[in-house]
Amino acid sequence: MLPQRPVRPRTRAGRFAALDRWLTTHHPELLDGRGLLVDVGYGETPITTAELASAARALTPTLQVIGLEQHVHPPVDGLDLVTGDFSTCATLGPTALVRAMNVLRGYREEEVPAIHAALGAAVIDGGLVLEGSTDTEGHVTVAWLLRKHHGALEREALLFHTDFTRGFSPWLFRDWLPRDLRRRAQPGTEIHALLSDWDARAKATGATDPRERFLQSLAPPLDATPGEREQGIARWRRG
Repeated sequence: MLPQRPVRPRTRAGRFAALDRWLTTHHPELLDGRGLLVDVGYGETPITTAELASAARALTPTLQVIGLEQHVHPPVDGLDLVTGDFSTCATLGPTALVRAMNVLRGYREEEVPAIHAALGAAVIDGGLVLEGSTDTEGHVTVAWLLRKHHGALEREALLFHTDFTRGFSPWLFRDWLPRDLRRRAQPGTEIHALLSDWDARAKATGATDPRERFLQSLAPPLDATPGEREQGIARWRRG
């Protein structure tokens, strides 16, 4: 049986707006109606589920969006709100996207793989599970992109977002890493090495503007060999 722990049910409008824009801009194929969109753990009010539905239905007006929560919520026009837990995802029908943000913070690292599997149980091939954390305002976000491939859920990438309200440093993301990475950000781990290398590159740019420093920090070194570039890409994909 999967563990179930209470989570602070508060959220705020616009908290996941950047994720909504990313989804509609970069993955419109997930919004073509082949599968549901499921928002897990929407909190005391389904405002973020409603915002996801609005963004997605701008592309596919008939798209079904489901909000899933542990507690019962009064009906909301235009939304399907379901009471249940992680295992409920498997019962909802073919799913193109599961979004589970800020819901695993109270869980133990060793519990995360089973929860990820439950979240992705009904995801169609090519579909995504998006799981991670944001700060309260949505200024900083880090999330796993877990892709269903030949029936198996695979870690495809780690998504970083900042709107630069807090400035920019790669270490800014450490407190918002997904649950199974947060405590691993210690010397000797890949995630620590990634953030350390990225921080060194950011500082080496000499740029004072946060956005410019961010953009320059992502440019491959001029002397990088093809093998080094491929190794770097592989590291990013592993997180």
